This record gives sequence, C-alpha cells and structure tokens, in this order.
Amino acid sequence: MARRQRAPSASGLLGHLEYEVLTTLWSQAPASVPEVLARINAGRPEDARLAYTTVMTVLGRLHEKGLLDRTRQGRGYAYEPRFDEPGLIAHLGRREIDDLLERYGGEIALAQFAAAVEDADPQLVARLRELVEQRDTDA
Repeated sequence: MARRQRAPSASGLLGHLEYEVLTTLWSQAPASVPEVLARINAGRPEDARLAYTTVMTVLGRLHEKGLLDRTRQGRGYAYEPRFDEPGLIAHLGRREIDDLLERYGGEIALAQFAAAVEDADPQLVARLRELVEQRDTDA
C-alpha cells in the first residue's frame, strides 16, 4: 500500500505561539503587532486571548532568529515572513544539519547519516537521490 504524501508542516519545528504567529503572517503580511494580535485573538475564546506584549515578544524573537523581516511603520514595525512554510522547513532543516556537523565533527556525523540512510525505507532513499540530483542540476 502506498503511503499518502502529506504536505510538510513546520508546526513541530517551532514553539506553538511562534507557529501560530507565522501562520497568521503567511495568510496576510506585512502586519503590525496590533494586526497580528487581532487576527489571532479573533479565533480564541475570551479567556484564552493573548496580550499585546506576548505577540510583540514572539514577533521580536522570530525577527531575531532571522525568520521575519520588519520595516518601521510609525512608532512600531510591520512584520513579514522571510520564508513560506516549505522554505522555512528547508531553512530549519539545513540549520539543524549544520549544527550536527559542527557538534559531532563532519566525518562522524556524515558516516552516521549514511548508515541511517542505508537502513531507511527504499522509497525514502530513492527520494533522497532525486533531491540530490535536483540540487546538482539547480546549482
């Protein structure tokens, strides 16, 4: 039986509020803190609404992580995602790989990765080969 391919999601790669803020911005950006706050709170019961400072802090942290661009808008900022969701997944994945290579030394990490790929599902190995070939032709 073939597995159904589902659309990749960044929901588990970020904190819950970070993902909720990004989802809001993916639907309509650029947006200011009050605009993001209003959109998020519109779908919440009154006792679960977020504070202005909470949303402002999350937006600031996403900007510090390099995931949002911001431009001055009056006394505040307008925020815009640097990546769409697939682009964010690729960016975060690349960052994780770079961290692993640095933390465990390039050769050790690559050897473990190669061993894991050999034990993987053949369809995953075939897809990995396709991605490598696609990357080589795009470069």
